[in-house]
Amino acid sequence: MSMYASLTSVLDRALVRTPPDAGDRPLARRVALVFAIAVTAAATAVVTAPFSAAGAMDPDLVRLLHAMVGIKGIIALAAAALVSWRLGHPIARPVALGYGAMICVSVAALAWLWTLASIPLGSLCFYGGLAGLIFVGRFDSGLSTGLGR
Repeated sequence: MSMYASLTSVLDRALVRTPPDAGDRPLARRVALVFAIAVTAAATAVVTAPFSAAGAMDPDLVRLLHAMVGIKGIIALAAAALVSWRLGHPIARPVALGYGAMICVSVAALAWLWTLASIPLGSLCFYGGLAGLIFVGRFDSGLSTGLGR
């Protein structure tokens, strides 16, 4: 059995078979998501601001890079909207936490990229968070069953 196969079987047992929350509170989950996103963005901006390289760059390059971060922000906003939509339905707690953690990784990377500190590493974190959302979605049984009704 390969390492990937054993990991997926463990995650399948832990996540896919976990029943949805009995106390269905979609508004509370959505508010917690918005709060987590805001706190993550603010904390990351404060931590990475001292390492900003914007002062040493050409102003036109800074505007271009900020525009590119804005485009990534639109992508992250769409991903956050999908996560918020998913949190409006019954969902297992580990899956909800996984979605929240992965969207927060992407949002933290956006705040990091806005300060223009270590752009390659920030981009890797941004796309890693989006890939993590896809990975968590692989174990979300509610995406494939029950939502289409």
